[in-house]
Amino acid sequence: MTTTVSDTSANEHDASDNLAVSLVDVAIIGAGFGGLGAAIRLQQEGRGDFLIFERDDAVGGTWHVNTYPGAQCDIPSALYSFSFAPNPDWTRLYPLQPEIEAYLNDCTDRFDIRNRIRFGHEVLDATWNEDEARWLVTTSEGAWSARILVGALGPFSEPAKPNIAGLESFSGSVFHSAEWDHEHSARGRRIAVIGTGASAVQFVPRIAPEAAHLTVFQRTPTWILPHPDRSISESGRSMLRRFPPLQRMMRRTFDLFQEALVPGLIHHRSLLAPLTVLGRAHLRRQVKDPVLRKKLTPDYAFGCKRPTFSNKFYPALSRDNVTVETTGIAEVVSTGIVTTGGRTHPVDTIVLGTGFTVAGHSGFRRIRGRDGQTLADAWPSGEMSSYRGTTVHGFPNFFMLLGPNSVVYTSQVVTIEAQVNYILEALRVMDAKTIASLEVSRQAQSEFADYTDATLEGSVWNSGGCSSYYLSPSGRNVTYWPGSVRNFTRRMSTIDLEHYEYRIGSATDPKEQKPNGNSTRLKDRS
Repeated sequence: MTTTVSDTSANEHDASDNLAVSLVDVAIIGAGFGGLGAAIRLQQEGRGDFLIFERDDAVGGTWHVNTYPGAQCDIPSALYSFSFAPNPDWTRLYPLQPEIEAYLNDCTDRFDIRNRIRFGHEVLDATWNEDEARWLVTTSEGAWSARILVGALGPFSEPAKPNIAGLESFSGSVFHSAEWDHEHSARGRRIAVIGTGASAVQFVPRIAPEAAHLTVFQRTPTWILPHPDRSISESGRSMLRRFPPLQRMMRRTFDLFQEALVPGLIHHRSLLAPLTVLGRAHLRRQVKDPVLRKKLTPDYAFGCKRPTFSNKFYPALSRDNVTVETTGIAEVVSTGIVTTGGRTHPVDTIVLGTGFTVAGHSGFRRIRGRDGQTLADAWPSGEMSSYRGTTVHGFPNFFMLLGPNSVVYTSQVVTIEAQVNYILEALRVMDAKTIASLEVSRQAQSEFADYTDATLEGSVWNSGGCSSYYLSPSGRNVTYWPGSVRNFTRRMSTIDLEHYEYRIGSATDPKEQKPNGNSTRLKDRS
């Protein structure tokens, strides 16, 4: 079905007047875990009028594009999967990238949603039309008008590339870990790796044995624990297939273990002491050189930055052909990297293990709420804010997955499922009350932010002595939920209209819409 909609947004992606667009009830941006999870649950609820717009040519999101050697999830497979789609066929306790991507493709086909995905459709602009109470979604392949917009952009979907003087003048190969050049062989190369985060911890051991020389430029060392990964035998997988409660029990066990870390992370840092001891013992056991060990010893509290697992990273850094350089980078020249002391490190390949653009995601500049304000406008300088990580004042009928302060200290799939349940509940309420436009109030969002700030003020993330992507430039924690996963799932199980402003009427007939004049607000006690 098509209609004619006039787009009045003022930006480089303005649609022309009298642009013919298709109507859809729910538009979803992104076909990673978030977008697929939302789509499947909509399908299960009998809400089949939805589309997913995916800029790539396949599902999977970060697990489609991150194909660097050794790419692996650091959450157990039993937790890193949908609760409604358990997979008894994981071959490892911690799944590798190919298996995760295969799992998401299997879910796409098993729940019959592939025909609802528009591949190669990059969302160029999504603008709220106040009169019609609908979103005009303009993609690289057409335009759609949607009542509901779900942003499943993915916090780890856009590589962060460092602004290093002269990088563009380098004569060799340069690529980010999320854009791995599989045509490029490490054999016999002099390679520089910039960054020692989770991705580098995984790919460095794979390329170090092949390189003629590998120089790892480290700004801050990472807390690394022994990796508990194990293969799951065919007999073990057969047992899980035959007795599904066993897999549910595994999921529950890992969930409780992750949840047990929350008191130490938020309130009582002393509870993290055993993990601190384990991390230091792991470093002492695997790195015998005292000079190298000192370089690799974190000087901040365990958990302040994202810790990771590896049994191979430290041995890789201890190889004769590997150097760990902690002096800052001054510039890149055509033949290598110059550190601040004036030393030039000759290299022919630079691999950027510099993480992802979380707060500055380009999608934030493309989603326009009331009065043309973008999410980037609402969140200047990365100062992101939301209501329970899902709704944002000024953006009616918009729901975000893995938004600010939604992350719980377990699998992000658990976060996504709780948020999708919240979206479904919101849709039920909107249908029952004939609500055309639903928007969290400024006061409710502000009170949630105040509560979050107060709760996380003494957390290890905020006061552990490090800087990380968890924090905004002002020092506000914009990432974590202020409590346990159970608190999160409970809060997200219902929607309280007293925290929202809404209009009654038909979303497709603006003349019938009228403001709700009796809305009151309560303080958020999340």
